[in-house]
Amino acid sequence: MPRSPVSTRLATLDDVPVLVALWHELRQLGGRAERAMNPVAVPDIAVRLRQAIADDRCHVVLASADGEPAGMAIYRPIHPDPLSDSRVLQMTHLIVAPGKRRRGVGRALIAAGADIADSLMVEHVGVGVYQSLRDASRFYARLGFAPVLVQRIAPIGVLRRRLGGGESAVARVEDLVRRRSRVRRPLPAPRQARRTAETVAPTGTDPRP
Repeated sequence: MPRSPVSTRLATLDDVPVLVALWHELRQLGGRAERAMNPVAVPDIAVRLRQAIADDRCHVVLASADGEPAGMAIYRPIHPDPLSDSRVLQMTHLIVAPGKRRRGVGRALIAAGADIADSLMVEHVGVGVYQSLRDASRFYARLGFAPVLVQRIAPIGVLRRRLGGGESAVARVEDLVRRRSRVRRPLPAPRQARRTAETVAPTGTDPRP
């Protein structure tokens, strides 16, 4: 049986309820560590999706198959690092709806990304994949995506414990802020008046009556 054609288009504000439903599918795919670092179930996700659709830098794409929503992805051109002049079209939140997989929806969304990259004269498309999503990693590898770097993320609390700073490092920073605040704090009015009078009065003269 031939596959039904998959179509893609830019999402509109009317599509937000559908995008929210697709977004929640991401929560079922990611593992516990991924959800802790980048939680997908946030209360204002509909607001954020509306902002992404309205943002000229973002391209929110909705895929359809059999006349029904089948997947989504968000694309945004970025600089790989602050010192780079080149740009990469970063692809995020690519998800194919259950029941619509293995029909070419993922390929259609990536093809849409390639079209967007061409229109922006960007030569590369990038995607981040959680380590637990091995099927997704193999899917991207078959399409020519190769690993460039491994991004590691650590909670601040873990870093402080491993670095040996603990709370003492925080205390030192807070103490420095307090000392700087005392230096910049203006003198009380009576003390400022006395200091001004002492400065104006001749040496050895008591400014008080």
